[in-house]
Amino acid sequence: MSKIYPNLEYLSERENEHHRSTSDLETNCGQIFSKSSAFTRDIIEKLEETEIGPKNTVICGHEFRTRQLWVLTGLILLFLSSCMGMGLMFGTTMFDGYVLSNIVLANNTNAYNLWKGPFMRSVLKVYIFNYTNVDEYERGEAEKLHVKEVGPFVYEEISERVNVQFYPNGTVSYQEHRRHKYRADLSKGRRQSDRIIVPNMPMLGAAAISKNSYYMTRLAMSTLLKGLNAKPFLNLPAHRFIWGYDDSLYALAKGVMSYQKKFPFEKFGILASRNGTSSDVITINTGKKDINKLGLIDRFNGEESIDHWSTDDCNKIQGGDGTIFPPHVVRQKKPIYMYQKELCRRLPLVFDKEVKIINGKISAYKYVLPDTVFDRPEIDPENQCYCDMDSGNCSPQGVFNATPCAYGAPAFISFPHFYNADPALKEAVSGLNPNPQHDNFLYVHPRLGFTMAGKSQLQMNVQVRKSFGMTQLDMFEDDMILPITWVEIGLEDKDLPDLAKEGIYGASFTIPAIEMSLQYGCLLTALVTLTAIAIILKGKWNERIQRIRRLQRNTSTQSGNRLIS
Repeated sequence: MSKIYPNLEYLSERENEHHRSTSDLETNCGQIFSKSSAFTRDIIEKLEETEIGPKNTVICGHEFRTRQLWVLTGLILLFLSSCMGMGLMFGTTMFDGYVLSNIVLANNTNAYNLWKGPFMRSVLKVYIFNYTNVDEYERGEAEKLHVKEVGPFVYEEISERVNVQFYPNGTVSYQEHRRHKYRADLSKGRRQSDRIIVPNMPMLGAAAISKNSYYMTRLAMSTLLKGLNAKPFLNLPAHRFIWGYDDSLYALAKGVMSYQKKFPFEKFGILASRNGTSSDVITINTGKKDINKLGLIDRFNGEESIDHWSTDDCNKIQGGDGTIFPPHVVRQKKPIYMYQKELCRRLPLVFDKEVKIINGKISAYKYVLPDTVFDRPEIDPENQCYCDMDSGNCSPQGVFNATPCAYGAPAFISFPHFYNADPALKEAVSGLNPNPQHDNFLYVHPRLGFTMAGKSQLQMNVQVRKSFGMTQLDMFEDDMILPITWVEIGLEDKDLPDLAKEGIYGASFTIPAIEMSLQYGCLLTALVTLTAIAIILKGKWNERIQRIRRLQRNTSTQSGNRLIS
C-alpha cells in the first residue's frame, strides 16, 4: 500500500493568500475609520462654529445676551406665577374650598368613615331618683315624697350609622345603631342589680291619656288597672328600669294601639329606645351641593316637618344631628342648632368661649345650651309655640312638655334636679339639690365645624294627671311633676380614637401650615424674583449710561482733534 504525504507547496501557497487577504482587510478598515473620524471632527467643528440664534438681542434699546434674556424671561414668568398664587391664596377661597371639600360626606372617604363609625365611644351615666318613703307618704305620715339620687350607673356607648344610603340630591340617610357595655369600674360601687323604687310610668301615662275621655272610659281604665294590680310605684332592678322590663299595661297598650302607631321598643325602659338599631330614618345634607348645609337634617322618617306644635317654624325639622355643623356658621360664632328627636324640637347652642383641648394643644369653640332654653314664653317668646295648642297652657318655668313626642304620656324634660326651674317643682319633693355645674356643651372645631367632644345632661320627669274615677292616684297632688332620672352623655377629648385625633391634628396644624407656606412662599418668591429682575435691569441701565458716556467722550475727543488739526 502506498503512503499518502501532504502537499507542502499547496499549503504554503494557501497560507500566503490568507495573509494577503487579512492585510488588505486591515488596510480597508483603517481607511474607513480614518475617514469617518475626520468627517465627525468636521461636523463637530462646524456645529461649534454655528450659532443657534443671535448672541445678543436688543429690547427697548437695551442689549441682552441671549442666555441672559432667557434667565430674565424665566424670572418674569416666575414672578407673574407668584403674583397669581398670592391672588389665589389671599384674594379667593379656592384653598379653603378645597379643604372643605375633604369633609363632605362621600362614600369611602376619611370623613365618611369617621362619621359612620363605629369609632366614637361615649360614656353614658344614669342617675335614678329612688323614692324612699312611698308607704309613709301614702299613709299620710310624710308631708312630701323623698328622693335619693342613686348612681351613676355607667355604660360605654358604641354608636354607628347603619343602612346608609346616598341620594343624587346631596343627602344621605341612615339609622343609628348603639350597643352598651356596663362599666363597673366607673359606677362607684353600684351594681346593675341594685333595686330602686320609681313611679310606674306606664300607669301614669295611661291615666293621663284617659283623663279627657268619657267617665265610662276612665272607669274602665281604673278597673283594668285594678285587674292588673297596677301600683303607682314599682320596685325594679336598675338595669331593667333603664333598658326595659316586662309591663302588662304597656304590652296591652302596644297591642291595642298597634294599628295606629308603632311603638319604638318591645319592653318599657327609660333608655330602651337608645339600645340596638333605631327605627328612625334620618336624612341629612352631605355638603356636596352646598357646604353651608353640611350636617343639617333634611328629613326625619321621610318628613320635613311634624304637627306637634302651634307654628310652622317650630314644627319644621331643623338643625344638625350633633356630629357636624356648617363650617361658615361656626367660624362666625353664630348660634348652631341640634335637632333632639326625643323632644321633637331643635335646641340652640350659642358660642361661649374659645378653649384648648387634647392636652391643651387644640383650639376649640365651646358652644353651650342656654339656661333659658326651657323658659316660659313671658321670658323667652320663642317658646310660645311649645305651649298646648288647645288650652294654651304652658309648662312651668324650666321644664319642657314633651308629651306630644311621647305617645301622649306626660313626659317633661328639665335640667338635673330642676335647676333653673320654678322653685315649686323642687319643693314638691325633698332631696333635690340643683347645681349650676349641670351644663350642656359641645367642643366644635373652629374651622371645619365638626364636634370633638361634649356633654349633655337632661332630666326626665313625669306629670301626674288625676281624673275622677282613677283611685290609684289619690295619693298624689294633681299636675304634680315627679323626677324620674337624669342622664349624662359625654364624649371626652382624651377618649377620642386615634383616627379622630389624626384628623383633628391635621385640621388644626397641617392644613394651616400648608396654607401659610403657600401664602408666604408665593410672597417670598415674588419678592426675590422682583429683586433679581430689578438688579438685571439696573445693570443693563448702567451699561447703557456708561456706553453713552464713552460715546460722548469719544465724540468730544474727535472734535478736539479736528480743531487742533
